[in-house]
Amino acid sequence: MKLNRHFLSGAVCGALLTGGLSYYLQSASAAGTEAKVLLENDRVRVRQVLFQPGVRPGPHTHGYAHVGVILDEGSLGFVEKGKKNETINFKSGDAGWRDANVTHEVFNAGKKPIRVVEVELKK
Repeated sequence: MKLNRHFLSGAVCGALLTGGLSYYLQSASAAGTEAKVLLENDRVRVRQVLFQPGVRPGPHTHGYAHVGVILDEGSLGFVEKGKKNETINFKSGDAGWRDANVTHEVFNAGKKPIRVVEVELKK
């Protein structure tokens, strides 16, 4: 599978949008973004994140490095201080990486909800 370079630089983050919010959400809804913990132990946390169209929840920081896998085709916007804002079109099955302690905003720039599974690596 060919990975989109832009995705690697920003996508997983989005999956990941609610990294900072994840500590508050677990499986609740906040500002149109929902995160549900699917599995958690001392080594990983696996979450499914739902991004509603047009919702801008603001910046967040992921405490752990993580991999994101796109479940639903769509467009995610990425905003990170010191970098050019970008919108990336994803296909189902696309995946990417994000380092720990990166602060960014991720939002659904399309017209349909997008689900992302993120795997946060604790160790």
